[in-house]
Amino acid sequence: MMSLHLLPRRLGRLAVLALAPAVAACGERDSLVATGPDAALPMHALGQAPLVLRGTVVTPTGVIKHGYVSIDGGRIVAVSARLPVIPGAVTINTEGIIVPGFVDVHNHVPWNVLPRWTAGRTFTNRNQWRSDPDHLRIVGEPFARLLPSHVCDMNAWGELRALVGGTTSSMTTQPVPCIHGLVRNLDFNSGFYGTTELNREHVFNVLDLPPASDPDARAAFVGAARFFTANPFYEALVMHVAEGTDAAAYEEFAFLQSQGLLNPKGAVIHGIPLGASDFQAMAAAGTALVWSPRSNLELYAATADVGAALDAGVEIALAPDWAITGGGNMLDELAVAARWNRERLGGRLSDRQLLEMVTAAPARVAGVDDEVGAIRAGLRADLLVVAGNHNAPYGAVVAATTAAVRLVLVGGVPLYGDRALMERAWAPGDLEDVLVAGAPKTLATRAAALEVAAVAGRLQPALLAEGTSLAPLAEAAGGAAQASRVSAGNDPAPFSARP
Repeated sequence: MMSLHLLPRRLGRLAVLALAPAVAACGERDSLVATGPDAALPMHALGQAPLVLRGTVVTPTGVIKHGYVSIDGGRIVAVSARLPVIPGAVTINTEGIIVPGFVDVHNHVPWNVLPRWTAGRTFTNRNQWRSDPDHLRIVGEPFARLLPSHVCDMNAWGELRALVGGTTSSMTTQPVPCIHGLVRNLDFNSGFYGTTELNREHVFNVLDLPPASDPDARAAFVGAARFFTANPFYEALVMHVAEGTDAAAYEEFAFLQSQGLLNPKGAVIHGIPLGASDFQAMAAAGTALVWSPRSNLELYAATADVGAALDAGVEIALAPDWAITGGGNMLDELAVAARWNRERLGGRLSDRQLLEMVTAAPARVAGVDDEVGAIRAGLRADLLVVAGNHNAPYGAVVAATTAAVRLVLVGGVPLYGDRALMERAWAPGDLEDVLVAGAPKTLATRAAALEVAAVAGRLQPALLAEGTSLAPLAEAAGGAAQASRVSAGNDPAPFSARP
């Protein structure tokens, strides 16, 4: 949600957009080594020993109620209804529902060290709340003072908050080498392209369009955007556009359309004031929508017309925006979207469609659906396991809170989850117990290369010195229970973001 200036620059032989700091980077994980089917897996030499997860498996073609996901070298090698015969494999009976890890294409991770902010009023454009004295005092100024000296820990805490809610890939960061990443970062260091070099990703995230009052900056933006969309090296151009309800917010979209920048690589984040004809234009061009309902409702008392977007056939991904006014994690945002679906869309979206909005759809939006976003052979083993009703797995995931998260894997590495499952993959000394919204969970500190207590121990005094405190890893009752009641657009009936 922070502002930036867009300037052309050179990166090696390629021109890119200069983006301001926003969230955390990530890198490739090590792999698995096993000493036997019942032994713990020393994760310091990953990829050499297979891992098999048992549970209810949600695949692109349906559900395997008693299924198996076989993992080797950090990738899914098989999905089956029978226990595979894989020499040396370690089998973990998750007793849960296995789905793809969530792909978050709209967040601002380092900000999420700060507690939730409630403005007490709504706005018509993002520039209004950015300059709001209360926001500056409570959020903006403390963040700006903390970032130079605490950027690494701020990103680490923000990524922990994403991880506990099932996220395995996220968007937007700054290329700071100390940010190694707990979850993959899609626009600076995903690990997808055979390198851990920063700034070599195929996705660009535009936080602000230059204002209409600066025609030179706009011309430079148009030139850079056209370069990206024409160059096959780049797979996605994700743009924060039309964040608000007034004419200035809508003008941003009208400008993109007038410049021919709606295209199959493009995605519009927010799109609050867009109407049916706008979504039809997006669909005709293959441009997607990234929907962030909770933050939109908190700040603007309105959100994108998802019904019109669906009518037009626009691809829709769901994402939290940030934990300051949006969902604390992807599960929180799912709860808000599910409630909106029931109360405002007449249940038009199935639970399966809602789940796809945080898995397959955002992977397609970011152009990484050949790597993540589904459970099928050949893709990265970025997986989430939740407890719930095996007879209604889609609904169980949509209704899940952080307490239901049993296991999260990135690149086949169990990073976080219930101790009973984590001990199947790690020695006890490699694990750290953490309390997440009152539920006991465990982090693999060797793979994470950090300890939660240590990061918190450095951040909390710094935040207290700013007159604030460290945000929890997850809010009580999934965070959405704390949301205020707001009106949606011109509809006088209040909508509660509570699940």
